[in-house]
Amino acid sequence: MFNYICNHIKYATNKGNLRSAITIFPQRTDSKHDFRIWNAQLIRYAGYKQPDGTILGDPANVELTEICIQQGWKAPHGRFDILPLLLQANGNDPELFEIPPELVLEVPIRHPKFEWFKDLGLKWYGLPAVSNMLLEIGGLEFSACPFSGWYMGTEIGVRDYCDNSRYNILEQVAKKMNLDMRKTSSLWKDQALVEINIAVLYSFQSDKVTIVDHHSATESFIKHMENEYRCRGGCPADWVWIVPPMSGSITPVFHQEMLNYRLTPSFEYQPDPWNTHVWKGVNGTPTKKRAIAVKFSAKLMGQAMAKRVKATILYATETGKSQVYAKTLCEIFKHAFDAKVMSMDEYDIVHLEHETMVLVVTSTFGNGDPPENGEQEPHAHLSPLLILDAVAVHRSYKVRFNSVSSYSDARKSSSDGPDSRDNFESTGTLHAPPLRRFSVFGLGSRAYPHFCAFARAVDTLLEELGGERILRMGEGDELCGQEESFRTWAKKVFKAACDVFCVGDDVNIEKANNSLISNDRSWKRSKFRLTYVAEAPELTQGLYSIHKKRVYAARLITRQNLQSPKSSRLTIFLRLHTNGHQELQYLPGDHLGVFPGNHEDLVNALIDRLEDAPPANQLVKVELLEERNTALGVISNWTDENRVPPCTIFQAFKYYLDITTPPTPLLLQQFALLATSDKEKKRLQVLSKEYEEWKWSKNPTIVEVLEEFPSVQMPSTLLLTQLPLLQPRYYSISSSPEMYPGEVHLTVAVVSYRTRGTMLMQGSVETGLPNFCTCASTEVSKQPWSWCRWTQPRRPCSRQDTGEDTGRSSGAAMESLCLEAP
Repeated sequence: MFNYICNHIKYATNKGNLRSAITIFPQRTDSKHDFRIWNAQLIRYAGYKQPDGTILGDPANVELTEICIQQGWKAPHGRFDILPLLLQANGNDPELFEIPPELVLEVPIRHPKFEWFKDLGLKWYGLPAVSNMLLEIGGLEFSACPFSGWYMGTEIGVRDYCDNSRYNILEQVAKKMNLDMRKTSSLWKDQALVEINIAVLYSFQSDKVTIVDHHSATESFIKHMENEYRCRGGCPADWVWIVPPMSGSITPVFHQEMLNYRLTPSFEYQPDPWNTHVWKGVNGTPTKKRAIAVKFSAKLMGQAMAKRVKATILYATETGKSQVYAKTLCEIFKHAFDAKVMSMDEYDIVHLEHETMVLVVTSTFGNGDPPENGEQEPHAHLSPLLILDAVAVHRSYKVRFNSVSSYSDARKSSSDGPDSRDNFESTGTLHAPPLRRFSVFGLGSRAYPHFCAFARAVDTLLEELGGERILRMGEGDELCGQEESFRTWAKKVFKAACDVFCVGDDVNIEKANNSLISNDRSWKRSKFRLTYVAEAPELTQGLYSIHKKRVYAARLITRQNLQSPKSSRLTIFLRLHTNGHQELQYLPGDHLGVFPGNHEDLVNALIDRLEDAPPANQLVKVELLEERNTALGVISNWTDENRVPPCTIFQAFKYYLDITTPPTPLLLQQFALLATSDKEKKRLQVLSKEYEEWKWSKNPTIVEVLEEFPSVQMPSTLLLTQLPLLQPRYYSISSSPEMYPGEVHLTVAVVSYRTRGTMLMQGSVETGLPNFCTCASTEVSKQPWSWCRWTQPRRPCSRQDTGEDTGRSSGAAMESLCLEAP
């Protein structure tokens, strides 16, 4: 029954161009096996009796609302809540079914002249579908036969909104119109009534939802009546129902004499089923029946999902951000597709040839490498599609950096939509089964030379596999509006997919985009707050929760400057003790990731600029006011914003957040909103538009920007939620585990430079490392690096290295000496 009713609603609604429809369920055999729809209409608003005796919602439906709640409905207790359906089959107890929100077309009521009218918060559903009447045809009685047409304006504007026993908004509207309500002779009721009906008709017509005014309807009935008299010699009619509830005497039906007699077939009223039904379950809420209803609903959902186009969303991530974006993308695509999310290292690429649509969200690690979970063992899959294996990707895109770089520049000025392969220097056609549709979104940082290189390589390879790109590859720069770029791409790719697979007609695009709004982490003062906590994780655990990397503490043994005292350069040799951590075992040539700490003077200067800085030793966490659209309405609650773990404000700025990188254009715009000086506000707005020149000429830290614009009132939550995360720095290991067991040696060049403002700047790690003493520790994480050992260590070998390869050669030399030793 529920499935057919949903089809009825969808067919009859027809996106607002309403169609007459009727659905007829099995006829009555005896009074004990009836099919009934307990609701008077398929779509009605709930009514809740308040403790003070007033009614919230529609008073006409209070009794049915109480029965629905008794049956387990979680009522939102709003003014316009769609009631679930109570369906009775074969005389059994009724079962509860909630109507999918996307099936219900509702019209917000506004007025063409009165702007305040929309603030009344009025709305009404577009489809009137009577469901509690009995149809008698040829002696057969059909007790469940919902039928629908479209509204006459006065049904809503007069009866539903203005009857004393319904919403009764006359006085409310009259007060807004400033009418004289002290005496009835002012006709304030009539004036308000007319404006309400004007608003109803205007709103429905503006939203292109079928409706008819009472003058047109009565003229139409007169023509029908004339035809009936001419053909059949009469027409039964109920004058009370035919004459509209307003302007009666100026319509032709008012003066028409009518006879009310009964003919068959006919619709007849039935007694309310809850007054006569004999319950078979306990208290009318049988658990078994509910379980069956849930199972049946799940089956219906399964059938609906089986008809949908499948969409596979793959992600490759180093820090977890790509996974978050992939899950958000899945929430959007579930509105129209059978979408699922998988990690790239868990996906069997032999399935690729059977995919209808693949969406990839991936970051690029380090100097253009695949993320950690984007790499697979070369022997993992023996399919010809091994090319998609991240190891193969890693090999193939290296030879295409020239074309990929030009592709980056070319896409900036190009329009969205599917593109050709002209932007790529293809390595030739790949003989692999064809992929149908795809699109890629890449995350990266323009601070690195090969921005989004891995994502571009995946995009190229999917095309070479025969895939059709439904939307140009999206790119999100960590330093400039990455989240906004993702939201824009997600909206476009969802719409493009709907168009490609011709499913857009059945999808509420706006509702799907609300999934992005609910995942929006953009800052507003009322959206975030700081709360005090009693406990916080250790620093290593905190770093793991952010970067999703295992982090271990290493003790600093010695530190030595390898340059002469007279040299202007600074090269530091560091010996670190691994403290017995087996996870820090390595091979010569591996890299070690060091989590830096910002300079304490910079951290303290930033804390001094905060308007609401908590006590220095107080543990705090950030909470987010989250709003979710559910079947029960909009639900708001404070949840943990897990970007930064609980810690002191000092720890957050020292170990977790990057306070040395120049603020992004979006952050400058936020600063402008917080500035109390008009001059500074305008200057910040200009800088957000002329960003690149300012950034590369001054390269200021957050502290320097706040010193330049002292009127900015800086809240803690803005920086804690919007500053970029402090990323690990990777260094070549310059030691051998054979020669120095339990130790890791690093050779670090300290980078120093001056800005145009002549301020001396140094790298984050390099400024922190000289401050370590023997008992101090640094947090490290090993990152494997592709490097080939010398296969014949006893033979002479000569190497010439520059930059980071110097440290690797040092480790290789130590390893060779150990291997040569008897």
